[in-house]
Amino acid sequence: MRRASLILTLLLLSPAPDCVAQEAAHVYEAYYKVKTGDLPEWNSYYFQYAIPVLEALRSEGVIEGWTQWQHMTGGEYNIRFAIRAFDWAAYDTFWAEYLARTAAASSEAETERIMRMIQGHYDEVWDIGHADVAETGESAYLYASTYQYNFADMQEWNRIWMDVVGPLITEAKAEGLVDGWVILNHNTGGTHNFKVLYMFDEWDHIDDFFERVQGSMAEANPEDAQKFGQLVVSHDDIIWVPTPRGGM
Repeated sequence: MRRASLILTLLLLSPAPDCVAQEAAHVYEAYYKVKTGDLPEWNSYYFQYAIPVLEALRSEGVIEGWTQWQHMTGGEYNIRFAIRAFDWAAYDTFWAEYLARTAAASSEAETERIMRMIQGHYDEVWDIGHADVAETGESAYLYASTYQYNFADMQEWNRIWMDVVGPLITEAKAEGLVDGWVILNHNTGGTHNFKVLYMFDEWDHIDDFFERVQGSMAEANPEDAQKFGQLVVSHDDIIWVPTPRGGM
C-alpha cells in the first residue's frame, strides 16, 4: 500500500487540529483529466519541476500549502491539485509565479507537452469551516464526500453536522477508524455547496467508519438521521490516493 505523509494534507487543510478556521482560509481545487498513458510523464514533471516551485512559494508566504492526489474511484477527473491561502489577493500572484517558474525550470517543449495532456479541467473554491486532523501520521486515502443542499436549509444542515454528525466522527477518530476530517463550505464553482474530506490510513477502515457513524446516528438520533437524508439534494463520493513517484 502506498502512503503519503499527512503533513502534506495538514499544510493544505488546517492551521491546527480540532479547529474551526478562524481566518476563513480558502482552498482552491483544480481538477484535471489526463490520459492514463500520460500520467507517468505528468507525475514526473510534478515531482521534478512543480514541487520545488510550490515549496518556494509556500516559504515566501504566497500560499499556505498545497497537495496533489490521483484518482482511485469515482468521478471523471484523475488529478486533484489544491492550494490553500488566507489572502486571495495572492491568488493571481500564485498562478503567475507558479507557471513562470515551472516553465523556466523545464524546457519549452516539456511545458507545452504537459499543457497538451490536459483533456478537461475545472476549478472550485472552498472556505474551511472545520478541521480535525492529527499532527503526525500517514494517510493513504482521501475520501471526498460532496453534497448539495438548499440554502434555505443551511441552519438546520449545519446544526446536524456540528451537533450530531461531528461528535460521532470525533468518536470514530478516537477509535482509529479515520485519521482526520475537514468541512469545506462552498465559495465559487462547481454544482455542490458542501464538502467533507476524510483521511484514511487503511482501506478497510472506510466501510467500518461509515457503518459506525451512520449506524450510531440512526440509533441515537433517528429523527435527525431521517432529516439529514431529506436535506440532501444530490451527493457524490470520490476516493483519491497520493500521487505515485513511479508515475502510476
